Amino acid sequence: RAPKRPEADSRASGGKRSESFVSPPAPAGMSSPGEGASSGAGAPPGGGGAGAPPPSAGADRVMAEASKALTMYSGAPAAALAGGGGAESEMDFNDIFSMRKPQNIMAGTSSGLQSAAKGILAGTAAFLAAPVIGARQEGAVGFFKGLGAGTVSAVVLPTVGICVGVGQIVRGIINTPEAIAEASAGKRWNHRKREWIREDLVQESVALGETTDEQILDKARARAKQRGTAPGIEGMLGGAGAGGGSGGGGGGGVSETEYYDLLGLEPTAAAAEVKRQYYLMARKLHPDKNPDDPLAKERFQKVGEAYQVLSDPSLRAKYDERGKAGLGDHSFVDASAFFAMLFGSDQMEGLVGRLQLATLAMAGADLKRDESGQLQERRQGRLAVKLAAMLEGYVSGGPGGEEAFTQQMGAMAMQLVQASYGEMMLHLIGFMYEKQAMEFLTDPVAGMGTWMDLGFRSGVARLEQKAKQISTQMAAANAGLKVFNAFRAGEQEAKSAGLTEEEANQVRIKHQKNMLPHFLEALWNASALDIESTLRHVCDKVLHDMSVAPQVRARRGEGLVLLGKIFQKAKAPAGTGDPMAQVEEAMRKAFQGDGADGDEDDAGAG
Repeated sequence: RAPKRPEADSRASGGKRSESFVSPPAPAGMSSPGEGASSGAGAPPGGGGAGAPPPSAGADRVMAEASKALTMYSGAPAAALAGGGGAESEMDFNDIFSMRKPQNIMAGTSSGLQSAAKGILAGTAAFLAAPVIGARQEGAVGFFKGLGAGTVSAVVLPTVGICVGVGQIVRGIINTPEAIAEASAGKRWNHRKREWIREDLVQESVALGETTDEQILDKARARAKQRGTAPGIEGMLGGAGAGGGSGGGGGGGVSETEYYDLLGLEPTAAAAEVKRQYYLMARKLHPDKNPDDPLAKERFQKVGEAYQVLSDPSLRAKYDERGKAGLGDHSFVDASAFFAMLFGSDQMEGLVGRLQLATLAMAGADLKRDESGQLQERRQGRLAVKLAAMLEGYVSGGPGGEEAFTQQMGAMAMQLVQASYGEMMLHLIGFMYEKQAMEFLTDPVAGMGTWMDLGFRSGVARLEQKAKQISTQMAAANAGLKVFNAFRAGEQEAKSAGLTEEEANQVRIKHQKNMLPHFLEALWNASALDIESTLRHVCDKVLHDMSVAPQVRARRGEGLVLLGKIFQKAKAPAGTGDPMAQVEEAMRKAFQGDGADGDEDDAGAG
């Protein structure tokens, strides 16, 4: 964990905390931080107690040394080995042949087979490609040089891959007894650190206050600024950083500044500044956060309109030159749907955290691997502490007991289900809660189950989650393929002989309308995969929290099953329709307008 820094409590902009997280009082049954530490018999939070090193320690050292040698052999740049440069320079031998410590025999076998397959494929590709590349560069001499290099690669790379694969399988076998013992002791495997850790929500809440997400993101922004590019999505798409470049305004001579004023920007603001300011303003003005303000939706809509114009280089140029008159009859998508599509529902953030799409928009490829992992772990930690607090009403059996808990959570579900994507997200959250809790309550090794059913029920719960994950992945891939096919069909028709540029653009717009539902489906499934993965770790933290007694963990599991069922039963009020259809319709209006004219045009086009 990073050392605590006093300056973490304030930001450079006004001294205001960018992320106010205050550790809540320890719920009933939860030990104090001191007790949580002492229960580990002096072991550090990572779970490794003092004493003899594990049997795999020697093998780990050997593999680490081999990794260094092979990385040098592969010709990786020195800057990458030293960790210098931007996030794009992060490269090590593990990106090719994994030598990371495997959790057990299953993980070791999987890693080993992948490394062997990579070696064979890489060797074959090098053998076939090297002579061709050499011939193109140096003719016949280059062909024979390439043939020699390809032959060497065809021998070395498969050999390295197979050796690494065998080593990983052996390490997996060696690590299996440790895995069984640690899992039985309630510890969890940390995939980022590659070690067994002791979950402790008291220590987790303390660690969350040692830094802020904004400080981590600022490092990525600083790297982007150093290179002269924009952070986040704009930088990934080639946008320039602050001070001009792609996406910048036309200077002080713009026709009008209303849209710039709505976002609190200067006309010279870069594209990255527009996106960042919209994110901040939209969160502040979102109708969900201002339920008593009748003008909130109108202000939020105006901010969304401003963003849609200023984030589009073509529309921004027209606006700078002629103001709103230059935009013609451009229609705007509903800002609530637009914001939810980009950054996830604000109301749901307490249950799923900030989606990775939002993090991508803020920092993108400039985040280093460790920073991205740290942000995700902080997200999981915050959600785990919140979830434990939510379950406390059930665990402690307070006034009204289970009935009061059911009523309270039911009321919350009825409010959340009305948010953008509310019903779909709530059902997914409920599914993960229920299945994770069922797996924990029936697991005879790492949970509260017995061997009466030989672990059958926990296995079923695990398989149901895996099936859900595979189904979501397949749906995302299918939607992405449909988007690609619709785009290709539009381009082919637009390039047909005899079409003017205006007619070709109309053809593209028609296909874009057909593409929208598939695009939204792909976007939703990408977010769903993010939510599933995150909640799996969140539930693990809550259910394996060693700072509380086993009886409390069991009660949390029971409460989580009940909460999951409540969420899955929640239905949007009658008349609201399908959430996906609502968002799709809102997005369609961005292309065809809102009113009878648009419908008639569409019908005529058909």
